[in-house]
Amino acid sequence: MRPAVIRLAVNRFAVRRAVLAALLGAGTVAASAEPYAASGQVGYLQEWELKATLAKTASGSRVEYAGPMTLTHVGLCSVNGVEEKSGSMRVTVSRSTTVEGTLTMEGDTCRLVAARAQPYSGLLTCRNGQGVPVSFSIEQERATAPEPPAVAR
Repeated sequence: MRPAVIRLAVNRFAVRRAVLAALLGAGTVAASAEPYAASGQVGYLQEWELKATLAKTASGSRVEYAGPMTLTHVGLCSVNGVEEKSGSMRVTVSRSTTVEGTLTMEGDTCRLVAARAQPYSGLLTCRNGQGVPVSFSIEQERATAPEPPAVAR
């Protein structure tokens, strides 16, 4: 083969790879456009309410959820009002028997390991606490229809 023909064959191969990568990437973006919500409880007495808005991405046999999260203290001993901790949640569901992830808040990152069946139930390992119970579910958010305009009388 002449050098010009070799270069043309290599360039065609590179273009095919780029188009294939772009198409595969578009599928991942479409999957992540679906909004999901996580809700549950954290703590020995389930004194923290967990709420998160998550984006879903799928890759092979793994599904990952990630997004902003808020923990709200709902226990009776909230003397100084409601306490909230904001951060992020990342959860990976694979073919294994466990769900793994992290809850990241200011000053701490907690490792999450839970059973694979919903509601996910397991333990958090944080800087200031080992074996903290956690239970949560992840569901696709339902689109809410806008309310009809009020009729003036």
